[in-house]
Amino acid sequence: MAIYHLSAKVISRAGGRSSVAAAAYRSGGRLHDARQDLAHDYSRKGGVVHAEILAPDTAPAWMRDRDQLWNAVEAVEKRKDAQLAREIEVALPRELDRGARLELLRGFVQRAFVDRGMIADIAVHEGRARDGQGQPHAHIMLTLRELTGEGFGKKARDWNAPDLLLGWREAWARDANAALERAGRSERIDHRSLPVQRDEAQQQAERARSAGRDAQADDRERAVVALDREPQPKIGPAAHAMEKRGMPTERGDAFRAAQARNAERAELGGRQLELRLELMARGRAFVSAARAQLDQLWQRAEHAMTRIRERIMGEAERPQARDGRDGQDMGGGRDEIEARESPGVTEGRDGLDEAARRAAVLGRHVAPRAQPEHDVGRERVAPDNPDRDRREAILGRHRDTGQGGHAGGIERDVAARSGEDRDQGRRNDILGRGHDRAPERGQSRDRGRER
Repeated sequence: MAIYHLSAKVISRAGGRSSVAAAAYRSGGRLHDARQDLAHDYSRKGGVVHAEILAPDTAPAWMRDRDQLWNAVEAVEKRKDAQLAREIEVALPRELDRGARLELLRGFVQRAFVDRGMIADIAVHEGRARDGQGQPHAHIMLTLRELTGEGFGKKARDWNAPDLLLGWREAWARDANAALERAGRSERIDHRSLPVQRDEAQQQAERARSAGRDAQADDRERAVVALDREPQPKIGPAAHAMEKRGMPTERGDAFRAAQARNAERAELGGRQLELRLELMARGRAFVSAARAQLDQLWQRAEHAMTRIRERIMGEAERPQARDGRDGQDMGGGRDEIEARESPGVTEGRDGLDEAARRAAVLGRHVAPRAQPEHDVGRERVAPDNPDRDRREAILGRHRDTGQGGHAGGIERDVAARSGEDRDQGRRNDILGRGHDRAPERGQSRDRGRER
């Protein structure tokens, strides 16, 4: 995993330090400090794989000699708390080989420092990390004064601007990622803080999830879990040396405590993430199965609707022969249709007509039967002459109404006959002749009951 690291600090005389001694240690060589008349020999120091000086084209040739360069810096600084040099430390990607790492370092130093007028003394170290793998890194010592001809001028205060440091950090991440891409590696580094990176990864995961890119969203959420950690404190070279000798230090204890908390947080976050991803996968599988079933049901419904539509269209296109036959059947007359629709009513009406005829011939009174409402309304005719009807009833004649039924005429005959009997009864009572008709009335009533 590629690691981003870029730190900047100032080597100051106030801390009792010397730029000559620092250059000798970082380059793994032997230098003589003329101001202090001291020799600093680190030639037996291991882990230094490369060292060189990069200077602007306008710099004199002697400035490319490490011994002369840093003794000149010590000589030009008169204050006892003078700032002697700036040191930039960067972590080189272990995913690159040694040649690619050196090319990356040279390009970054040239663009960021040398092109601005600084002289850079670079040294590449390859140590051993706590995980047992290589830990390649570089130390870059930079001069703080401008170049004026054959020597140094005044200090460039604008090189101390905070925005310039932020630009260096971003430039190193950009150059390192470009080198990783050229090497065909997928690892990338980021110069921003952990909270900023975590928030961006969370937003990327949400956008990928909403766009349906579940695999990318899962990767981004795993990155969120990995970035959810606290920064680990730096041990430092002195404490690191003591730790190597088996002597616990306060910085070492703080580093190990932070490391343990990050490991516990990563384990818990990883388990929660895997559980959430599993639940989401099950939910997607359930939705997919339900959708497949709905698609099948919809296909069946469409097939059924297609069959119904075809059947309806077939009936609409069929020849209309049956409609012609139906029209002929309907021309048979209203009476036949009514007889077919209600045969019981027709039969009842015929029986009533026959009884009325016999009663009219014999001069007997027959109580009219109840007629259904629809027949009464259908047989309603214009009123006839009551005198003529009464005479025809006395003579036993029956006048056909010509309306297909005789219920109305029978009612009028019966009513006229009843009125005539009442009138005759009154005359017989006045003349004393009522006893001759009584048996006939009783007999008529008895016959009416029998019927």
